[in-house]
Amino acid sequence: MKSIPPVHKVKGYGTGNMYIVEGEELVLVDTGVPRDYRLLVDRIKSLGRSPVEVGHILLTHFHVDHAGCADAFRRLSHAKVYAHKDDVPFIEGKERIESIHKKGVLGRAASLVPNTAHKYTRVPSVEVDEPLEDGDVIPVLHGIKVMHTPGHTPGSACFYLEEYGVLFTGDAIINSYHFLTLPTVGFSNDFDEAARSVCRVADIFEDGGLWLICPGHGPIVEQDPREKLLRLRGRIMRKGRA
Repeated sequence: MKSIPPVHKVKGYGTGNMYIVEGEELVLVDTGVPRDYRLLVDRIKSLGRSPVEVGHILLTHFHVDHAGCADAFRRLSHAKVYAHKDDVPFIEGKERIESIHKKGVLGRAASLVPNTAHKYTRVPSVEVDEPLEDGDVIPVLHGIKVMHTPGHTPGSACFYLEEYGVLFTGDAIINSYHFLTLPTVGFSNDFDEAARSVCRVADIFEDGGLWLICPGHGPIVEQDPREKLLRLRGRIMRKGRA
């Protein structure tokens, strides 16, 4: 296992996490809501780097708190944008799918104010340079493996830095501070499919290879990430969701 490259978490105004991964070029994993642009620029500069060094933008899914300022960075640095092909139509603005569903407390509450919900979940469109499929390897940082994890959105994906054991989960897996959880039901396209996706990811790491989980919400999981992921799988299976 090589030394893990510097991974910097930036918490956005929309509560989502953005990650800056340092290498010869900078890699962004998710970009937050549009107003997070200045947060990211300032954090990059604080590292002694320039925003124009961003060469790659990996989007875990199309929701505005993860893809909201991808276009601004693409125009600034001419970075390549990557996303799973099933979310590409929503990211590029060619098709629309709701981000909020009438399920769970939060979903039902947000659905009571549809105009406001639409306003705050609208995603500024951005061209995706590299539509991805499950199992693809992005030739950056010694290889970033794509894991399709549908459910939260049709094209939700995790990104795995295989050589370093680092897993970026987007909202497929959330850290609630006390334990790992599934995404919020009211913001998930197919909650049962999201549960099955998490179980498939856990199966991959049954025998190891996981040193760090970088979730879409909540703290980075540095201590016992594999064990916590397997415990999440156990809870899902006991509830009969997988």
